Amino acid sequence: MKNRIKMRFLVILLILGVSLSAFAQVPDLEDLQKGVADFSEGLAKSLPFNSTLGLNWSDAYIGKFFPSFPPHFGVGGALGFSTMELPIIETVAGYLGYKLPFDLNRLFLPAYVAEARLGGIILPFDVGVKFGYLPPLGLWGSNTKMNYLLLGGDIRFALLDKKIPPKISMGIGFNHLNGGIGTKVGETRELTYQENGPHSIALESPEVNLGWKTFSLDFKLQVSKSLIIITPYLGLGWSYAWSRAGYSVDAKVTHDSQPLEQSDIDTIKAYLRSAGLEDISIDSSGISSIVRNRDFSLRTFGGFSINLAAFKVDFTGLYSFRDKNLGASLGVRFQL
Repeated sequence: MKNRIKMRFLVILLILGVSLSAFAQVPDLEDLQKGVADFSEGLAKSLPFNSTLGLNWSDAYIGKFFPSFPPHFGVGGALGFSTMELPIIETVAGYLGYKLPFDLNRLFLPAYVAEARLGGIILPFDVGVKFGYLPPLGLWGSNTKMNYLLLGGDIRFALLDKKIPPKISMGIGFNHLNGGIGTKVGETRELTYQENGPHSIALESPEVNLGWKTFSLDFKLQVSKSLIIITPYLGLGWSYAWSRAGYSVDAKVTHDSQPLEQSDIDTIKAYLRSAGLEDISIDSSGISSIVRNRDFSLRTFGGFSINLAAFKVDFTGLYSFRDKNLGASLGVRFQL
C-alpha cells in the first residue's frame, strides 16, 4: 500500500515537473518565425472581408445625377465592427511576451467611415467613396492600443432599374485597410536559437506591435426592393487582396548577454535561411518581421434601411464564407 502511494506521488511530481519545465521554456526564434508565417496567411483571408465595411447602402443603385430632378446623391456615415480570428494573433503575441486582454475566440475590430455616393451622368451607374480613421486608442482600460485606417471606393452599374421589379446592380471597387494592435510588455523577453551552439536574443522592456495592411480588389452583386418606408437588400461579394502582416518590437537588443554586433546579425540571418524560415530585420534597437500574402475572400451581405423622407437608416450584416467571420454596421445618410 505504501509503495503504491509513493509511486503515485512520484508520478504526480514528474507530471508537475514536466509541466513547469514546459511553462518556463524560453520561446524559440524558429517557433516565432513559423508563427508569423501562419499569422500572415490567416490574416490574408480575413483582411479583405474586414476592408468591405462601409458603402453597403440598401439601394442597389441610387439613380442618375444628370439628367435627373432631383439629382441623385447621398452623404452619411456608418459605425460597426468586424471580427478576426484571435488565435492566429495570440500565438505570435505570446512568443513575444504579450498576452492579449481578450478572453474570446475572435477579436472585434471597431470601425467607422464617412461615405458619399454620386449618381451617374447619362449612364445608369453610381460612384461611392469612403474613409475611416481611428488613432491608437487604449482598449478597455488596458495598455493595449489599436489603430485603424480604411479607405476605398466603388462604381456600380445598374443591371435592372425599373419601378416595379427590384433593382439589381453589379459593382467593382478598391479598398485599403491598415491596422494594428500593440502594447509595452515591460519585462525582458528572450528568444533562443541553435546555430553552432545555443544562442539567446534578449529584448529589454519591449514594446510589441502586431500590424497588418491590405489592398483589395472587390466585386459585388446586389439586389434591393423598396417597400414603402423599408428597403430590404441582399448581396454577394468576392475580393482578391494583396496583404502583409507581421510584428515589430522596439527594445534594446543584446545577443548572448553582449551588445549586438554585425557578426551576430549575420549569424541569425544565416540560421533563418538554413531553416527555410522568414527573415527578420534586427539591430540594437529592435526586431521586426513582415510576411506578404495574396488570397481571396467570399462574403454575403444584406439587411434593410428605414426610409424617412430624405434620410435613411441602414442596418447591415456581413458574413465571410472562408473563415466564418462576421460583421455588422449601422449607417445614417442623407440621400436624394
